[in-house]
Amino acid sequence: MKITKIIIIFLVACLTVVVGDIRQTIANPKLIVKTECKSTVQPIPFSFPTNARVVLKDGDSRSGTVIDINSQDITIKKDRIVPEAIANIVRIKFKGDIWWPESDKPISFRGDEVEMKGPPRRFQVRMDSLEWEDAEKGIAVIKPEAVVGVDEAKGLPRDMKCPGKSRYIVSEMEFELEQQILIITATSHSRTE
Repeated sequence: MKITKIIIIFLVACLTVVVGDIRQTIANPKLIVKTECKSTVQPIPFSFPTNARVVLKDGDSRSGTVIDINSQDITIKKDRIVPEAIANIVRIKFKGDIWWPESDKPISFRGDEVEMKGPPRRFQVRMDSLEWEDAEKGIAVIKPEAVVGVDEAKGLPRDMKCPGKSRYIVSEMEFELEQQILIITATSHSRTE
C-alpha cells in the first residue's frame, strides 16, 4: 500500500512537470526555439587566431596564418604560402586577432573583445573534419558527426549540440597520426556588446 502511494505521488509529480513545461513553452515562444535547437544538432563554429606558431619536431618553428589542414600537411601563409608535413609537427599554438562572422561580412577583433565562457575544451576530431568557411580569416566549422570525443568523454556532449551565437576560439592544435585524429584545444567565447 505504501509503495503504491509513492508510485502515484511520483507519477503525479512527473505529469505536473511535463504539463508545466508545455504551458511555459506556449506562453514563452523563446523556449520553442530552444526545443527545436535541441533536436537539430548544428555544426560547431571555430575561429583560428591570425597568428599561428608551428613547433616542429627538430626544434625549429614557423609562424604565420594557417589557411589549410588536411590529413597530410598544413599550409601556412606569411610572406609566401608554405606547406608543412603533419608528421614533422609537434603542435601549433594560436594567438592574436580573430575574425568573427557577421551576417554581411566578418569583423576583426582583438582577443580582449570577446568574452570567455568556461574552461578550454579538447576536441578530438577526424583529421579531415575541418570545413573552412573562410580560410584566410580562420573561420571554420566541424560537423558533429566528425567529433570523436571532447575532453576525456567519447562523442559530442549535449551542451555542445546547439552552440547558439558563441564560437570556439582555438588556442592549440596537436595530431595523432596513427588514428588520423586532430586534437583542438579551444574555449567557447561570445561577443560582448
